[in-house]
Amino acid sequence: MALNLFSLPAPVRRYFDDWFARHNPSSYDRIELHNRRLYILPTRFGYIFAVMLLLLFLAAVNYQNSMGFVLTFMLTALAIVSLWQTHKNILGLEVYLQTPKPVFAGESCDLYFEISHHNNLSRYAIGIQYADETPVYLTIEPGSQSQAMIKVPSTKRGQFKPKGLTVFTRYPTGLLHAWGWLKFDIPIVIYPTPLASSTLQQNMLEQQEGKATTHTIDGDDFAGLREYREGESLRHVSWKAYAQGKGLLTKTFQGHARPSLWIDWFQVRQDSIESKLSEMTALVLLADSNNQKYGIKLPNITIEKQLGAAHKQACLQAMATFKQVDFGRDFDPNSKPNTNANSE
Repeated sequence: MALNLFSLPAPVRRYFDDWFARHNPSSYDRIELHNRRLYILPTRFGYIFAVMLLLLFLAAVNYQNSMGFVLTFMLTALAIVSLWQTHKNILGLEVYLQTPKPVFAGESCDLYFEISHHNNLSRYAIGIQYADETPVYLTIEPGSQSQAMIKVPSTKRGQFKPKGLTVFTRYPTGLLHAWGWLKFDIPIVIYPTPLASSTLQQNMLEQQEGKATTHTIDGDDFAGLREYREGESLRHVSWKAYAQGKGLLTKTFQGHARPSLWIDWFQVRQDSIESKLSEMTALVLLADSNNQKYGIKLPNITIEKQLGAAHKQACLQAMATFKQVDFGRDFDPNSKPNTNANSE
């Protein structure tokens, strides 16, 4: 929520968020909080303090009390100095959001922030908040950077972008709230929730009994060398061949050959789209953990059989975005889970 001063009605909050989004473009890189990105308004205590000053001033005028005038003007000076200090405490900060690691729906997505500045002032009580999640506070030493992490719950699969977030401070008096509204144009990927593995082993065996093929994996008998494939473990690389200038080659062995398989949308025994994707996700994880060569078949999408971390990521990414109607929209921790519509 960009305006974090009062509990505003939802339509009013959307209006302010849309206004901030129009005036603060998104970025892939670091965002600096310069003057045009900063806003400052009184807090609740600030408004109460202003009313108190007005009452003190009226009382001093009414009773012609010089000490009342002195007290009123001193407190007014305190408010003016606080305005400058609060703005100065957040001015010039640079905020960077690391690309979040993909997680499965239902898990928390960890957002890691780096906040830095390049002058000789310490920055105190700097808060960072995503949506309505609990803010994280930190102190930044002169000329250094600090890191903050916010856990955001995920409820649905897909590829999204971060919502607008706020970096704010109320230091030193709490009378004023200065903030900057930031939006990062980076992907947040949420994979489908895998089904429990206890129900998957038999399903995998049934598919293996059909059109199964075999391939050579780790074993006891050395079989030869082949070209290294991206995503494979480096412990299988022949470093002796690499030292001889032959490039990256992977050692292969004979024995313990396991069948490869297709994880086919039309062979999964679930009715709804989300249930099918959940079971296929679990099958991908199980095949990868067993070091089995596998591919996936979705309607109009086929990923050929392969091994490795990059292949697993490509398969999970394809299932995460399959028939996603809100692709690339804001990542909302309060959004409703994907509906279990029947598959066609």
